[in-house]
Amino acid sequence: MKRRGFTLIELMIVIAIIGILAAIAIPNFRKAREQAREKACYANMRVILGAVEMYNMDHTDMMTDMSSGNIDTLVSGKYLKSQISKPESGCGYTATGDLDGTGLIQCDVHGTIEGDGT
Repeated sequence: MKRRGFTLIELMIVIAIIGILAAIAIPNFRKAREQAREKACYANMRVILGAVEMYNMDHTDMMTDMSSGNIDTLVSGKYLKSQISKPESGCGYTATGDLDGTGLIQCDVHGTIEGDGT
């Protein structure tokens, strides 16, 4: 009576193939996840800048800097639907320059929307 099943060498080959595929896939997943966080951060900066521009068009006292109080003002004034959720820890939004002129929103981790890292 012959027993049917996999031999040890067949199982080792399958495990080795799975290991090789995992070694290829894991770095790609990490890179994709980091890119998604970066794009979410840039989207947040665009939304905040748009809300600040709308606020500045409606009010004579221009919002010129970024602070948590100003985000609360934008939310309470219905310029933002809700608080901005940060895509990763360490993301903090500050202003570079005056927001009523040529200023930009900058993330502490990802830089400005242009992606210059500063």
